[in-house]
Amino acid sequence: MEGFIAIQDFIQDYAENMAEILGLDITVLDENGYRICGTGYYKEFIGKAAPEGSFFNMILEKGKPGIINNVKKVDSQCRSCKFVNQCKELATIGFPIIKDNKPIGVIGMVGFSNEQKEKIVKESDKLFQFLRNISFLLANKISMPLPKKEAGCKIQEECTHTENTISFNNILGGDSGLQDVIQKAKRIVNSPSTVLLRGESGTGKELLAKAIHYESERGKEPFVAVNCAAIPEALLESELFGYEGGAFTGSRREGKMGKFELAKNGTIFLDEIGDMPLSLQPKLLRVLQEREFERVGGKKAIKMNVRVIAATHRNLEEMVQNGTFREDLYYRLNVIPLRIRPLRERKEDITLYLEHFIHKYSNLLKRGRLSLDPLLNESLVHCEWPGNIRQLENAVEYMVNMAESDMIGFDDLPEYLIQNNEIPLENKAVSLEERLYEYEKQVIQSYLEDKAFQNDKEKMAQELKISLSTLYRKLDKYQLC
Repeated sequence: MEGFIAIQDFIQDYAENMAEILGLDITVLDENGYRICGTGYYKEFIGKAAPEGSFFNMILEKGKPGIINNVKKVDSQCRSCKFVNQCKELATIGFPIIKDNKPIGVIGMVGFSNEQKEKIVKESDKLFQFLRNISFLLANKISMPLPKKEAGCKIQEECTHTENTISFNNILGGDSGLQDVIQKAKRIVNSPSTVLLRGESGTGKELLAKAIHYESERGKEPFVAVNCAAIPEALLESELFGYEGGAFTGSRREGKMGKFELAKNGTIFLDEIGDMPLSLQPKLLRVLQEREFERVGGKKAIKMNVRVIAATHRNLEEMVQNGTFREDLYYRLNVIPLRIRPLRERKEDITLYLEHFIHKYSNLLKRGRLSLDPLLNESLVHCEWPGNIRQLENAVEYMVNMAESDMIGFDDLPEYLIQNNEIPLENKAVSLEERLYEYEKQVIQSYLEDKAFQNDKEKMAQELKISLSTLYRKLDKYQLC
């Protein structure tokens, strides 16, 4: 289970992206049958074991993929499952995750509606191929070396220092609006005021929060991240503010520090603040106003010196109107709002991200120097990327894994990008001549944009190992004059 736990956040993010694009629920089990991730109905069962005799357990035992389109059929492979009569699944397709010729998990797609069932049955061959590729990707991901942790740190939030701190230089983005956000962030790094980061999932809100922290005077103090949506409501208060010994059944005798105490003199990052339960919002408001809090079961007020950065993808203004988010808390959080635009609104950054992630995963997977087919690059730029940078990174990691040559092409794409018309199929049929045309044009364009060659065509020709007259002919051919 350790291998999966180390990449659990990655798997959950990837699954949610797949579920959104494919319109099917996704779940992953480890080798012991415990659910590592899940979307939709199965999200609340993360961390729990699949029922004995279930279809996915059978795939684990046999190490072979399978599909079921009627779980209650007499000869169904689900008949041995003790929950078969209560099962809500109408169709299921599963594929083993293999490492060292041994199944170490299962990834599956589940349909609960007739429409989803029809999709699984009709497109089973494509879905099997897709799951085969994803299972290979996950097995590869588990094999990757993990980043070194600082000695003595038990959990990420408790680490006072980190070897590779994040700076604004770590945030990639051209003149697409992102630089404006970074410039604003730089001006308030040492301000004690609360910052509210707005933006869709996968746009890099936590990365920006870390940059604000590590570039500030608090940079040597703790950065504590809390996902308000990931912690059950019953536990969130004690996670944030800690508790005194004996405060409730099962509590530690000595009590426990909360995240606000762990973040002493540093920064606390409240991610998905829009998902904070309404019942807990008054206490957070008081903390922000009075700069003090009490542990659960405690009577002593604890003063705090903590910078608060919150983030959300939700429309808080609409939530205030609906009564699901307190208006006074909204104004207390929204002191310094910073919005990160989604990737579809800054397409000029996509090529930059593609190059960065290809370089990153080429090194991680020891694939040597890989390049991207120029026409594929152009197609990827015009994708919508609903999962933003996180989805793009996952797609690049998949393509680097799949590439059979040093040129990543259309055949290396994740199938869901094609199935959902993200990538036009007609682009796959371009001729070699057309590809060479686009590639040569892109190379010359890159030299023209390089300041070292902008005013020196002779130097450019020498660098390209062509004559000056040939260079001028090509500039005219590609209308780059």
